Amino acid sequence: MNEYLIALGGNLGDAPATLRRARTAIAALPDTSVTASSLLYRTPPIGPPGQPDYYNAVIAVTTALSPLSLLDALQAIENSHGRVRLEHWGARTLDLDIIAMGTQIIEQPRLIVPHPYMHCRQFVLRPLCDIQPQWHHPLLGKSATSLLATVEQDEGVALTMGEIW
Repeated sequence: MNEYLIALGGNLGDAPATLRRARTAIAALPDTSVTASSLLYRTPPIGPPGQPDYYNAVIAVTTALSPLSLLDALQAIENSHGRVRLEHWGARTLDLDIIAMGTQIIEQPRLIVPHPYMHCRQFVLRPLCDIQPQWHHPLLGKSATSLLATVEQDEGVALTMGEIW
């Protein structure tokens, strides 16, 4: 079994409900269980102007799936929730990213782990710190908490729900 950290986000439709359904779909994958869920955060969009705010969270899962099999499964879940890839960093119903696999490093054409932008995104680091504040970035050698401290003032993140969703 491998442990993965997965970032969930979306800003179209009822995004909180979509994230809950996605988490349920991930937990239903073969030999997979969700072991932790962050709080849910509302965050301003990065990318083209005029988008609604995003909702973001991070979950930890254990699974027997390989990294690419998990990626395929996550993309199928995105598609089943109406994900359309028209614009880079554009509005979307659902975005599921493998942000880490323990402290392993994966560099493949379809998958880079740890996620190449996770260390500079408060909307990833803040929910990650809810569930694994001491996780260490294998390339930067810093904990999630220390990475968050470096970006806290760059982006505005507002807590949307004060409980596990």
